[in-house]
Amino acid sequence: MFELRGIAVSLAFFVLIYSCLSALVAVCWRLLRWLHANEKSLADLLFMLRVLPLVTSIVLTFGFVVPSFQILEPRATDEGMGTLPFMLGVLALFLISLGSWRVFSAQRRTSRVVAKWLEGARPLETGCPTVTLRSRREAPPLTLVGMSKPRVLVSDSTLELLSRDELQIALQHELAHIRSFDNLKKLVFRFAPFPGMAGLETAWSQTAEVAADDAAVRNINEAVDLAAALVKLSRLVPVQARVEPTAVCTVGFVTGTISARVERLLAWEESVRTRPQPIPHWLAIPPLAAAALGALLVYGPVLALTHEVTEWLVR
Repeated sequence: MFELRGIAVSLAFFVLIYSCLSALVAVCWRLLRWLHANEKSLADLLFMLRVLPLVTSIVLTFGFVVPSFQILEPRATDEGMGTLPFMLGVLALFLISLGSWRVFSAQRRTSRVVAKWLEGARPLETGCPTVTLRSRREAPPLTLVGMSKPRVLVSDSTLELLSRDELQIALQHELAHIRSFDNLKKLVFRFAPFPGMAGLETAWSQTAEVAADDAAVRNINEAVDLAAALVKLSRLVPVQARVEPTAVCTVGFVTGTISARVERLLAWEESVRTRPQPIPHWLAIPPLAAAALGALLVYGPVLALTHEVTEWLVR
């Protein structure tokens, strides 16, 4: 009974923290639009904000709730379990099961769709450091698939439409997605379901596309080539989008707001002059270190307070 109560209380706290933080994020994430940051930093911030409820809930549950119950709760007690922690525990198990199913379903659907895209595919020599395959004409024009072993699929239609320079810069765009682990990030989103997060995920996806454009382009000629590749390949997508269902764990080249991306690329020199500097990652170290030190200094009293809250919740 002691172990069951501990599990129920831990799950109840997990779902409470996760739900409250997720609701707050769903309401407040648009404030990041006022932040003066470049696209890569903004994409990183949007991703961190999206996974913040999940990560925080896990850390607080295993860092405070579980230890407080194990250390301070008397084992020889006949205290029962109230309806509220039981129902919250069931809700937590439902969310975890739903997230796991969404991940499994996304991977299975992606594997099935990508397997069709790979039918008849053959190696393509492009000088790209990642595996590049030439896919059949009906496959998407240019797509990044896989996470641990990423591959770039280039359709026959794409090879016919693009010049060598346009193809090379488009491949550099996909390499930027590989370096950012964007396919893995999309899968993490599937594990953290919560209503109202679609807008945040869409904003991250569009920002990640622009960030990949910025990472690929080094001069105005490359910007023009990338814009030309976008315009040419966008003509293929409306027809091919009806051929296969969407694969979750892939990144297509022709995604996001195409017209805005093209306009931004054609104004590359002006955008470079006005582009904000990236936010250094090391800026996160001082607040994280301060939070960790503060948690260590007050760990005992916080455990006692956590246990009092769990006692209230159980009753």
